Amino acid sequence: MDNWLFLTEQEILKEIGKRLKKIRLQHNLTQKEMGEEVGLSVSTISLIEQGKSTTVESLIRILMRLNRIKDFESVFRVGENLELKLKFEKAKLKSERKRASKKIK
Repeated sequence: MDNWLFLTEQEILKEIGKRLKKIRLQHNLTQKEMGEEVGLSVSTISLIEQGKSTTVESLIRILMRLNRIKDFESVFRVGENLELKLKFEKAKLKSERKRASKKIK
């Protein structure tokens, strides 16, 4: 599911769990290996992957191990997207402005 706008909190948690499991498996890690590496129990990893509530700290540990912390960081970039959008709009306006060429006599 790509659009979380109309999902409930529980549905979003399930989607996060499903994606984390997929990424963990891409890294060829078992739940036990993941748990040992990030300091969480197998049952905690399992619950997270099932879409159960977790702490932000646990989520951060998992994301760091899976090399996905930048994805999480991007959620908290306040204003950067707005800045980029404004720069884009400004550049677009400049490219749209045209002057009449000089007339040759």
